[in-house]
Amino acid sequence: MNNIIIKEIVENYYQLDITRLTRKREYVEARAIYYNLVRDNTRMSLSTIGKTMGKDHSTVLYFIRKLRDWITYDQQIQRDYEILTDVVKEAVELNPEDFKREKTIEGFYQVQFKKIVTEKEQLTKEKEIADNKLEKLLIRYTNLNKDYKEFRTKYLFISSRLKKHEPNTFKNKEFDITA
Repeated sequence: MNNIIIKEIVENYYQLDITRLTRKREYVEARAIYYNLVRDNTRMSLSTIGKTMGKDHSTVLYFIRKLRDWITYDQQIQRDYEILTDVVKEAVELNPEDFKREKTIEGFYQVQFKKIVTEKEQLTKEKEIADNKLEKLLIRYTNLNKDYKEFRTKYLFISSRLKKHEPNTFKNKEFDITA
């Protein structure tokens, strides 16, 4: 059945057994995503979905609704759900008439793993580039700040001398850079 494949996809993604009787957050979120994915990708009733996990239809309905709230406020759950939705859609598209075939699923997981590794490598490169740009900007900022402090010190010295020796010139604000 397709729900078994969806269960495997969710369990492999989270690296846990979603049938385990626990209320730990990561298990609850994974089960909620499982319920929603099964509901969206199969013709199973809420009652049947619940039976696959030893729960009743009201539990399934409750977590499908809760998942919508969580997705609204928690970006990590939203990303996880989007990734798992794409993974399930691709699994269905690979072989819709023989969705349960083990060989196809293994190949599917290999492709998904390669995609994730490639995306991670790309993000790592982008982070390195951003870090290098940030470091250059910090160095430039430090140098500009140092130049500014030197200029300000010289300006204050000169303006104090000018006030003392040429008070009329300074009153015209010709040398006042703060105005």
